[in-house]
Amino acid sequence: MSPDQINQFFSFLYEGTLGEITWWLRLIAGILTSAMLAAIAVITLKFRQLNTRSAMARSQRPSSLAPPSEDVARPWQEVVRKIESPNPSDWNLAVIQADAIFDSVTKDMGLPGVTLGERLKALDPSKLASLNDVWEAHKIRNRIVHESDIVLSQEEARYAVRLFEKGLRELAYLPA
Repeated sequence: MSPDQINQFFSFLYEGTLGEITWWLRLIAGILTSAMLAAIAVITLKFRQLNTRSAMARSQRPSSLAPPSEDVARPWQEVVRKIESPNPSDWNLAVIQADAIFDSVTKDMGLPGVTLGERLKALDPSKLASLNDVWEAHKIRNRIVHESDIVLSQEEARYAVRLFEKGLRELAYLPA
């Protein structure tokens, strides 16, 4: 193509009625391109914020090599003391306290939900192999709380506490 032919082609596009239509098309294309670039910038910023928040949440969670958190280790000693008590009402309290400790751990992990049950549903089973065990222990706790006349045997209470302990050890909130 010669330069004259190229000039004739562009003159055809930018003059007359067709020129007016192409001007509007270029304006609309420019506006859409600007809007898309702005959307990409906003989405990129939001992803960076989410990544920063999740990295902060992961860094606040103790690693498997970290010593047990005093927020868990100290109350856990109280659970152990109560489960060894000769008093049957202490056994129920031990299960309730173990559930409360696990509840605070799920909050610390940043899991969504208002109740422990909701947070357990949000927990990825690949992150906690003992998730079903924790569910079973939580159901025992619910029986204690919702059935007013229930008193667990010491063996049943120990079983529930061991299930909570298993989950806490797996999450590295108690030493292995």
